[in-house]
Amino acid sequence: MWVYILIALIVIAAVLTGILLYMRNTRKDIIKEQHERLEQVKSLPFQDMLVKVKSYNLHGEVDSLYKGWQSEWQTVITSEIDKASEHLNTATEVLEKFKFNEAESHVNQAKAQMDVCEEKYDSLSKEVNGLIKDTETSEQEFSESERLVREARRDILASGHKYGDASIPLEDLVESYEPELKQYSVLVNNGDYVSANHHMSEIHDELVTLKENMDEIPLLIKDVQKDLPQAFQDIRFGCRDLKADGYDLEHVKVEGRLSTLKGKLNLVEPLIARLDLDEARAIINDINDQLDDMYELIEHEVKAKQQVDSSKDSITDQLFNAKDLNYTLRTEIDYLKGYFHINEADVHTVHKYENEIENLIDVYDEIMTETSKMSVRFSEVLHNLNYIKEHIGSIYNEQADIQEHLINLREDESEARENAQYVLDKKETVYRSLMSSNLTAVPERFIVMKNELDIDIQEIHKYFKRRPLNIQYLKDKVGQTVILMNKFEQDAYEILHESELTELMIQYSNRYRRDDPDFNEKLNEAERLFKENRYKRALDIVRDALNKVEPGAAERIEDEFDK
Repeated sequence: MWVYILIALIVIAAVLTGILLYMRNTRKDIIKEQHERLEQVKSLPFQDMLVKVKSYNLHGEVDSLYKGWQSEWQTVITSEIDKASEHLNTATEVLEKFKFNEAESHVNQAKAQMDVCEEKYDSLSKEVNGLIKDTETSEQEFSESERLVREARRDILASGHKYGDASIPLEDLVESYEPELKQYSVLVNNGDYVSANHHMSEIHDELVTLKENMDEIPLLIKDVQKDLPQAFQDIRFGCRDLKADGYDLEHVKVEGRLSTLKGKLNLVEPLIARLDLDEARAIINDINDQLDDMYELIEHEVKAKQQVDSSKDSITDQLFNAKDLNYTLRTEIDYLKGYFHINEADVHTVHKYENEIENLIDVYDEIMTETSKMSVRFSEVLHNLNYIKEHIGSIYNEQADIQEHLINLREDESEARENAQYVLDKKETVYRSLMSSNLTAVPERFIVMKNELDIDIQEIHKYFKRRPLNIQYLKDKVGQTVILMNKFEQDAYEILHESELTELMIQYSNRYRRDDPDFNEKLNEAERLFKENRYKRALDIVRDALNKVEPGAAERIEDEFDK
């Protein structure tokens, strides 16, 4: 027994030993990876980047930067790298003693030290690369700035006339950049690359702006000396021609505004000569805006005249069409008011519109008289014509609605007479059908309905003789009578259908009476109900009884009857 226990303990010990060895080897691999990472950190190419900076003039600012970067990197290498290496070696030693937690702690500290090195490398690299990039950009800007100065100097010497009085200030301004470019070279030679880069960026931006201004100055001078004066003349002579054609342009105030704009324009050339181009542009833009406003007012008047010329004939037609329709309505109302009841509101509306139409015609005549004068504000004329057009259109449409209503009075009367005659004829036809049918007697409700129809028809015929005739009341009365007539006809059809079908089924069922006492009893009950005018109940009894002795017979008889 003890032998087995001993063997089990030996096996457990062997397993535990294997596990511990496996865990130690795994952590050794991790430490090995960190050693490899440490070597990579040691070999980071920061010194290679510093070699590029070393090729600069190591004086002044760049010398301080170079020494600072080199010192910071060396500090990191000598402190953080050594600490990381020490932690990794310690981790290896304690791992041999199976102190896994302690070994892991040292590895984590080594990682943190290497992270510091990599972060510092990234930070310093960004600063170094920034200086290198800025320096390369400044060299390009310096070359381009020299070109811009040469081209500007050549343009002023070769074509100074196109710059007018601004040529001398421009020449002085261009020459002022020569020492600025030399200052850049001095700063570079002194190793002050940061200041040199900043200085060159400002000079280059100014020279680019100068180039744009030099391109714009001839255009501004052309605006001042040629384009705007020509625009002033065009407006002045154009307005003069329009006034000769009868346009009233006093509201545009051409002469006063042009005089003011000329005064503003005279300020522009001195501003250009002083190279105060922003203010010069502002004045020119303001002049152009005011010219656009004047052109818009003038164009509005021209378009207004075109619309006046194109619309006055149609407005004339609308006015006289409305007047003719008003006369027709007044005549029709006078003719119909003794025969039909006419709504007083419609009569009042027609008479009101008679006055309004006359007033609009008078206003229109005054407008046309104004247009024949020597000076006309066509925009105001168009506004007045549009008011007349809108108002007379509304009047015409409302009068057309009233005319349609008057026409409908006759049509509604004729329709009411036709419906009344239809009810009279149909009533008699339906009642004759009831009287000549197989009914034992006409049910009382049909006699009552017929009497109601007779009374309604008599009242309708009496009402037709009244004057004035209220068509709406008559339509409603006839409509109600037609509804009653339709119910009378429908109910009569249903009871005739039930009575004839019941009689047909009883006749067919007589063949089964002798052999089936129960069936005979049901037929007797159906016949009794038939004689009492209870046709629907009689039909239900005979249908159910027949389906029991001959299934499907009732449906067959009903289908054949309905064909």
